[in-house]
Amino acid sequence: MRCSLPWAVAPALVLFCATPIRPERWAVKYYYDKNDSSLSLSDLEFPSPRQGVALGAVVEERRRKPVVLRSRDEGSGWDLVPIPEPGISLFFLHEAAGWMVSRNGRLFKTTEAGRSWAPAKIDGVRAAPLRIFFQDEARGWLLCARKQVYSTVDGGRSWQLLAISRRPELPEERSPYTWAAFSPEGVVLLTGWSRPAGPPERFPVWMEPERAPLGMRPTTGIVLHTAAGGKDWNFTLLRDQGEIIRVRISPAGSALALIHRPDSLTAPSGIYTLNPATLQLKPVYQNSHRWVTDIAFLGPQRALAVAIDQEGRTPFPAIPGRLIVLQSSDLIRWTEMPVDYRAEARRAVLSTPGPTQAWVATDTGMILQLVPE
Repeated sequence: MRCSLPWAVAPALVLFCATPIRPERWAVKYYYDKNDSSLSLSDLEFPSPRQGVALGAVVEERRRKPVVLRSRDEGSGWDLVPIPEPGISLFFLHEAAGWMVSRNGRLFKTTEAGRSWAPAKIDGVRAAPLRIFFQDEARGWLLCARKQVYSTVDGGRSWQLLAISRRPELPEERSPYTWAAFSPEGVVLLTGWSRPAGPPERFPVWMEPERAPLGMRPTTGIVLHTAAGGKDWNFTLLRDQGEIIRVRISPAGSALALIHRPDSLTAPSGIYTLNPATLQLKPVYQNSHRWVTDIAFLGPQRALAVAIDQEGRTPFPAIPGRLIVLQSSDLIRWTEMPVDYRAEARRAVLSTPGPTQAWVATDTGMILQLVPE
């Protein structure tokens, strides 16, 4: 089913002037290297160029200690800070105010830049939260498992079910909402996906959204969309298109989508241009030897992607592989950048706090920074 789009937005795909990119490389700025334990980082937020927060867990024997890794000096130094519960995701509205969604289905808030976390009320929320996003101090959305999204207009003090999130005729137990993106023109996109029934899984689908069992049928993407700042919502189903992992919209209004295809060995992950007005997707990067895990814009005209080298291996990482970082200045041609030879991962995430500043965190306990060659 495809709902009509009753609003008009200028096409997001703009023509880029191919500007020269000065020589740069990705340097390791933090590496957790202890013989008796390891650190896995799952999310990264730089609410400002000065401050960074990474979410993760220290694993010692069979114990997992949930932590955040904090920097208050532009990434020069990092401190491990214990947190109350294992986390799934982070969101920061600005330097002081941030939120963490826990694996136990709770929401925590910090007003001290991640130094301490207190439980936040989510009364009335009847599904496990996965991610939280705010468009401004008041308006936000809590994206959940079981085909549910909740909205707030008072900064998170109260939450109401967004009725449109329940409308897609898909099985709720396999249909999480996982991402939000906002355009400069006021468009809001809330995305999710619905995975077909397959072999029995160890955990609910929302706990392992990027786990890629082979032999699956194509996944359906879900997009909730509005151009009215939270009013007049519609939904679109992108049948057989895959799992929408990320959507990023640049300050110039161009949009990219990262899509995973567990059903495909030839194109298991891909980067697509996306028109927020029509939701038309166009593939711009696919490589069966590169498992792409995140994308981001670096200023209005440049895009980055992180991937894992799968040359000579199955398309889906089972063990850490060489970290790859791709860049594009026109959203069509993608080239690989120099990366510290020590950097390996199964999964990596990006954060771009400024037009020339970019960071990567890995599930192998590394944080890398984009620096001049």
